Amino acid sequence: MKKIVQPFLLITILLFTIGCSAPKKEVPQKKVEEVEQAPRVPIASVNSSIPKYKFSFSSLELGMSISELDQRVFKHYGEFYTKDFSVYQLDQIDYLAEAHYISNIDLIFIDSLLVQIQAFLTVDKSNELINQFGRAKLLINDHHNKTLLETEKALTKTSKGYSINKNLDQFRLKWVREDADIEYEVNKKPNADSTSVNMARFSSMGNPKGFKYKLTFQTTDFQYQKAYIEWESNQK
Repeated sequence: MKKIVQPFLLITILLFTIGCSAPKKEVPQKKVEEVEQAPRVPIASVNSSIPKYKFSFSSLELGMSISELDQRVFKHYGEFYTKDFSVYQLDQIDYLAEAHYISNIDLIFIDSLLVQIQAFLTVDKSNELINQFGRAKLLINDHHNKTLLETEKALTKTSKGYSINKNLDQFRLKWVREDADIEYEVNKKPNADSTSVNMARFSSMGNPKGFKYKLTFQTTDFQYQKAYIEWESNQK
C-alpha cells in the first residue's frame, strides 16, 4: 500500500506545483490605428468651376473708349500699322453669356475708340438677323449660288418671319444704318476657307466642320479711318 501511495503523492505534488506556478505574462498586442475612411467620389465626377460673372455681347458699343473695355474678358492682341490701330480678342469665353453660339470676338480700336466688332458664330443666324434688322442686301459672287437663284427664291416667308434659302452655301448680307454698317458672311463650302489657320479659327464643338458665320458691326467711316492709318504708316 505504501508503494502505491508514494507514486500518488508524487503525482499530486507535481500537479500542485504546476497549478501554483507563476502566471504567464500576457504579450501586449499592438493597437491597430483606425484610419478614417475617405469619402467615396464617383469615378466620372468632373470638377468644374463656372464663373458667376457674365459678360454680354450686346454690351459692346461702337464708339466706346478702350478704357471701358472689360480686361477680364478680352486681351490685347497687338497693334498694326501704327500704335493707334489696336486689336483685342476674346480671352475668357467662360465669361461670355452668349458662349453657346459665339466662339470668338475681335475688336478694333482706332485712336482708342471701338470702330469694328467681329463675332464668329458656331451656328447660322441668317434668319434671326434678317428678321431683326429687316431688309438686307444679298451679295453672291460664286457661280453655284448665282445659278441656284435663277430657279429658286432667295427668301421665303414663313409663320416665324422671313427665311433665307437653305440651299445657299456662300453669301453675304449687308445692312446700312445711319450710325453703323452691319455685315453677315456665311460660307459652308468645305474648301473655301480650309487653311489650317481658318479651320482652327472657325471650328468648334458646335461647328466641327469649320463653317464660316461671321457677324461684323463697324462705324460708317471705318474703311476711311483704316485707309488713313495705312497711309500714315507708309509715311514713316
